[in-house]
Amino acid sequence: MRNSLTSFMVAAACASWLAPAAYGQEKATEVGAATCAGCHAEQGESFKKSAHAKRMPAVKKIEFEKSCESCHGPGSLHAAAGGDRSNAGFATIKKVGDLPASESSAACLSCHKSQRHLMLWGTGVHKEAGVSCVKCHSVHKGEGKGSLVKESSELCLSCHKKERGEMQLASHHPVIEGKMTCSGCHNPHGGVEGNMRAESVEDTCLKCHPGKAGPFAREHPPVVENCMICHKPHGSVNASMLKQSQPFLCLRCHKWPHTERTTNGASALNVYKFAERGRCTDCHREIHGSDRNAALKK
Repeated sequence: MRNSLTSFMVAAACASWLAPAAYGQEKATEVGAATCAGCHAEQGESFKKSAHAKRMPAVKKIEFEKSCESCHGPGSLHAAAGGDRSNAGFATIKKVGDLPASESSAACLSCHKSQRHLMLWGTGVHKEAGVSCVKCHSVHKGEGKGSLVKESSELCLSCHKKERGEMQLASHHPVIEGKMTCSGCHNPHGGVEGNMRAESVEDTCLKCHPGKAGPFAREHPPVVENCMICHKPHGSVNASMLKQSQPFLCLRCHKWPHTERTTNGASALNVYKFAERGRCTDCHREIHGSDRNAALKK
């Protein structure tokens, strides 16, 4: 019994020494980008034209020969498998796009974590929704400085269908016309109140509409509180991207003083007569604030 046990232990030790890969003891080593490109020529050529290939040597001091394995991990076992997917070594290479969102993003952030616009990634709605970096960026096939898989606004609107629809309405921000981009207002990597670039919705709007800010001696409270009380940010069927047409938008807060008596003696608003007199802003023209008149009139 004792001899049998001894023989088994010796045999196991020999097997472990002769075939370390079978016991998970062999570690992959780096083979260099030239070896990778031997099988992945197309990816190698596209990478050479990318922003990563141009910036990695200068910024991260990573030369081209080490570039592939800086993201995908050491490739000796993968290369030795020669394309044989049944070989355990084939799967030792890291394919970032196939990793869970948190892991693939962590791979990117291992280099990009110090960039200012990425420092809010942990607070953003994209991370919360399980969107990874490789959903929008491609190291091999991406274009431009951000290595995006599509033009920036088209990329955003491919997921944000509701906003795309609103931008087809009569009054909208000129994103689909190419005069501004989604990223002009939003930081896709994180931020407050819908990934806004500024500290608040109001600060974001006032970057382009500074004349609405004041300060005014006579302020219109909704303007101070939130632009979106009256306006829709992406598009509307009403002029100036208003949530409702006049007079109905104004009447949500302002009760019309000129009521009429009904047959039973009750007071009622005659909307039709109001409409005959035009819009609220025909008289109250300084709707965002005034330095002259409490009624916001000129």
